[in-house]
Amino acid sequence: MITILSSDSIELEQHFKVTAGPGAGKTHWLVNHIKNTINNSFRLEKTRKIACITYTNIAVETIMKRLGTNIANRVEVSTIHSFLYKHVIKSYLFLIADEFGVNVEKVNGHDTISPQRSTVEKWLENHSRKTDLKHPNTVRQLQFIDDKKKSLWVWLSNLEYRFDLIGHLKLVGKREKAGSIIKVVDILEDDLLSYKKLSWARGRIDHDDVLFFSHVLIKKHPFILKVLRAKFPYFFLDEVQDTNPIQTQIIKMIAEEETIVGVIGDPAQSIYAFQGANIEEFNNFQLEKMAEYHILENRRSSNQIIDLLNNVRKDIVQEKYKNVDEDVPILFIGDTIAAYKKIKALYGEDTLIHTLSRDNSTANAMKSMLSLNGIDSKLLIKFKETDSNTDRQKIIINSIESVESARIGDYKNALEKIKVLFTELSEKDQVNKSIALLQELSSKYSNYESKAIREFYNILKPHISMAGFKAGAAKDFYNNNSYKHLSICINFKEDISNHRTIHKAKGDEFENVLLIPNSLDFLINPDLVNDEEHRIYYVGLSRAESRLFIVVPKLLKKHQKLIEEKYKVKVEDLSKLLN
Repeated sequence: MITILSSDSIELEQHFKVTAGPGAGKTHWLVNHIKNTINNSFRLEKTRKIACITYTNIAVETIMKRLGTNIANRVEVSTIHSFLYKHVIKSYLFLIADEFGVNVEKVNGHDTISPQRSTVEKWLENHSRKTDLKHPNTVRQLQFIDDKKKSLWVWLSNLEYRFDLIGHLKLVGKREKAGSIIKVVDILEDDLLSYKKLSWARGRIDHDDVLFFSHVLIKKHPFILKVLRAKFPYFFLDEVQDTNPIQTQIIKMIAEEETIVGVIGDPAQSIYAFQGANIEEFNNFQLEKMAEYHILENRRSSNQIIDLLNNVRKDIVQEKYKNVDEDVPILFIGDTIAAYKKIKALYGEDTLIHTLSRDNSTANAMKSMLSLNGIDSKLLIKFKETDSNTDRQKIIINSIESVESARIGDYKNALEKIKVLFTELSEKDQVNKSIALLQELSSKYSNYESKAIREFYNILKPHISMAGFKAGAAKDFYNNNSYKHLSICINFKEDISNHRTIHKAKGDEFENVLLIPNSLDFLINPDLVNDEEHRIYYVGLSRAESRLFIVVPKLLKKHQKLIEEKYKVKVEDLSKLLN
C-alpha cells in the first residue's frame, strides 16, 4: 500500500482504493482528483461525465459546493440509491415489471415502507404455506395476539436481500428480530416476495428494492452496463465501508470494462450494518490491477483529540497535520444537561456545542434541552402498534415530522412530509394547503407541545379528514401520552441541527463536540474490528475539531483511573462516583 498526502495526485487510468482515517481529507482529496480527471482525461469528451457516489445527501451537497458551479456540470454527484433509480430503475424497470408484479406507472421514487395492517393480513391470508402455520402460530394468532403481532411487524420491518451460496439474491428477514415468532420464520420466509409484491402492485418501492431491481436488471439485460459505461467512464465512490454486498457487486460489474472505478473509505468508520453494510466489503474489495493508497494525516482535529483517537485505534497512527494544541478532552460524570451547561459556563454562553448521541430520542431530547430521565425511546413503536387506523397514524406521524423539521430549519423536508397528506389535490393546491397547515401548526405549537397527543389531533382534524375514536387502547394512548414525548422519538430524514445522532453527523465536523454514549466500553476495552458499537462512538469522537467532551451518568472508580491514564482526559464529577 502506497502512502500519499491528501494533496497528492495519482494515475488517472487505473482502478484505485484509498484508505484514510477520520479527518484525513478524503473529501479534499476526492474533489481534487475529480478536478484533475476533468482537466487531464482524454476520455470524458463533452457529453460524458464522472459519477461520484457518496453515502448521504449532506455529503452530496458538500462535494457539489467544493467542486464549484463551473465543474459540477461535468460530474454527477449523488447517493447510490438516487443514481441507480435515475439511470437504471426509471429507464428499465418496465423490462421486469410483469415478472415481479410492479405497477410501473405508479412508481414515483423510493421511500421507507413500513408494514400496514391490511397488507400484512392479505399476505398472511394468501400465504403459500398458510396450512403449515399451526398453533401457537396460526394466521389468526399472528394477526391478533399482541406479542405475536408485534414480533411479526418488527421482523417485517427488517427484511433484507442477501446473496445465497450460488450467488442468487434472496429476500430474508433478520432472525434476531423475530422474537416470539422465531419458530415459524422459515415458513414465512418461503413466500416473502409475495409480501413485497403487494406494495409493488401499488407502485411503492423501498430503498433496498432499488438495489435489488438494479441488480436483477443488470444481470438479465447486460446492455444496461454498456449504457452506464458509455455515460460514465469514471466511477468514484466515497465512504465505501458503508456499502452493502449488492452495491459492491454492481460496482464490480461496471468495472469489468472501460470504466475506471475508484473507492475511498475507512473500515474503522463502518457503522451501517443495519442497512446491510459489511466491514469486510471494503477490506476485501479488489479489482484487476487496482492501486492501493493510504492517507495517514488528520487535518481536522487538535493534537489532544488525535492522541485520543490513536489510543482507541490499533491499525493506524494518524499524523498531526495542523499540529495545534487545545484543551484536553473532558469526561463528565453526571446529568447530560448539567454537562452541557457546564461547558457553556467554562467557555461562554455563545460557544456552539454539537451533541452527538446513539439514538433519535436522545438527540431530540437535547434539541429541547430535556432530561433523558423518564423518556420512553420506544414510544413511537408503541404508537404504531396501538393505533390500528393506519391512515390516522400516517397523518399524525407525518405532521409531527413536518412540524419538528421546520423547527430545526429543514423546511424542504417539512414541506415534503406534509404534502404527502394532500396527494389527491393538484400540485399547486398541495403546496398551498401544505404551507398554510404548516404555518398554523407552527404558530400554535405552544398550544399542544406539552399536552396530550389528542390536542394535536384536535388541531389537525378541521384540515384533514381523520377517523374519530371509540373507547379502547388507541383513544387511551392519544389521551395519556404527550406530543412532546412522541415527537422526541421521530427520526429526521436529514438532521442539520446542533443535536444529532452519530449516524446523522457522519461526514461532518464541528468545533466542539459533546458525545453522549450509552457506555464507555469503547474506551475501556476498544475493539474497532469486531464491535460496530465501538466504531460508532469512534466516529462520534472524531467529529471534533478543537474540543471534545463526553458525558456518562456514572462511572466505576477503576474505569475512571484507566481512562485518565490511558487517554489523558480530565474527569469532572458532576455526581457521586461509584465505588
